[in-house]
Amino acid sequence: MRKARRLSLGSVRLVVALASFATWSAWRFIKRRLTPKNPELALRFGFDLVRGPQRILAVTAHQDDLELFIGGTLRLLALAGSDIDVVVATGGNQQYSDVRTLDQIREQEERDAGTIIGYRKVRFLHFRDLELSRNPYFEDALRDVWRQTEPDVVFAFDPSAPYRSAIHPDHLAVGRAVLNVSRSLQGRTPAIVFYGSADPNVLVDVSQVMTDKCEAVRAHRSQLYGWKRFYVTAVRVQAKIAGRAVSIPFAEPLRRLELPLLGPEAQRENWSREEAGAGLLAGR
Repeated sequence: MRKARRLSLGSVRLVVALASFATWSAWRFIKRRLTPKNPELALRFGFDLVRGPQRILAVTAHQDDLELFIGGTLRLLALAGSDIDVVVATGGNQQYSDVRTLDQIREQEERDAGTIIGYRKVRFLHFRDLELSRNPYFEDALRDVWRQTEPDVVFAFDPSAPYRSAIHPDHLAVGRAVLNVSRSLQGRTPAIVFYGSADPNVLVDVSQVMTDKCEAVRAHRSQLYGWKRFYVTAVRVQAKIAGRAVSIPFAEPLRRLELPLLGPEAQRENWSREEAGAGLLAGR
């Protein structure tokens, strides 16, 4: 009996050790994917990105994507006076058996989330879920919205370096379509900023709006079932991990294409958060 207890205790310790190692490994993996190579400089670019007001076009595949990935960034932009137009490409209902009312439910949830974040307008394109990459009309529809809004900044999923939780055929199709439309239009080209990226170069401090972001995620009530009921916890954990590199409570990592230099000081490796904020806020 004593020997059996010793074996049982040893088994428990082994399980605890393995679980601890798995948790540590997962944390390290996520941290590498959410941390830019130069976090302090990335934070400075983040301050510059949200100091609006600007015309924003945020393109996504499904209802709830934007709030999960960049709800804090969009909230800061709204508070800075930016006009935010949102395009939701699909109904996101392929995995459900009863789709007769789900589109309407999810659209209303997106509008509710948009009210919390501060969107000006949400457009629903109603393309079929999981078929966006094969739809010949998506880019034309996106191009029409692009011309109407004349954005300064366009947000989309990263099609070339997606974070693991962002790998979905519709997500990748959104990123590719944004790139194709951007290349096809003449005249002024807006900044392209990717979310759901495993290769970020921008960090946005979303600490002051994290409560709003979480409330917007909760607005997607039809999605918060099973393991998805932990969505709010997951977004808080990821934002906390992203913020640790620059000693802030919460951050959202992004990848901006062809980042412009912010003067000679942008080359400094030791930019502190206070210096970055003071320098950028002074230019408002």
